[in-house]
Amino acid sequence: MKKLFLFVISFFTLTAVLIAQKPSESLFSDKFATGIDVFNDFVMDAPDGIKFRTINPGVSIYGMHTFPVKESNFAFAIGLGLGMHNLFSDATLQDTSGVSFFQAIPENQDYKKSKLSLTYLDVPAELRFKTEGGFKVAVGIKVGMLINAHTKYKGDDPADGSKTKIKVSQLPNLQTWRFGPSFQIGYKWINLTAFYSLSKIFEENTGPEIYPVSVGISMRPF
Repeated sequence: MKKLFLFVISFFTLTAVLIAQKPSESLFSDKFATGIDVFNDFVMDAPDGIKFRTINPGVSIYGMHTFPVKESNFAFAIGLGLGMHNLFSDATLQDTSGVSFFQAIPENQDYKKSKLSLTYLDVPAELRFKTEGGFKVAVGIKVGMLINAHTKYKGDDPADGSKTKIKVSQLPNLQTWRFGPSFQIGYKWINLTAFYSLSKIFEENTGPEIYPVSVGISMRPF
């Protein structure tokens, strides 16, 4: 899976570079373009006693089609992409009686990492503004469907203290859909980007009420 993601990212990057090399005839001459967002997730409303890392790196890759609004500085865009999130904590995800919860790792238990990974198939839509000088602003909304989720733990086995790696892919109680507003501001290829998830990661009353706020850098030629 990692090799596939690296291949897709490399392909999108090369495609975007080739598109950017074409001479522009108008503000929105590139009707279709690919992009990459590299971001950090800040986990909101963590359960008491559970700490999520400050650094939770993620990446989003996508392609978007632009529809200029006549001869103005505005355009509408819609596309399709993948959003991959990694939420690191000092706990493991457990499930009892149909309810999911994070259980803190004991202080005397040595571990290297414990994370929850989520991958969404996203449909982003934006209203864009662009000047001839290259200044850009985009506000929009992103709707995503969860297509993969798993936890990974690497460290001491709580049973016998031996080193172990544990991956769990069957995770109950996760929300299938997510949605929220997005924002970008930048100059030419480089943009600051943010996404605020209005939906929780877990279904209501079946798990922690956590949600991510993603902030990062976007590289795309609109």
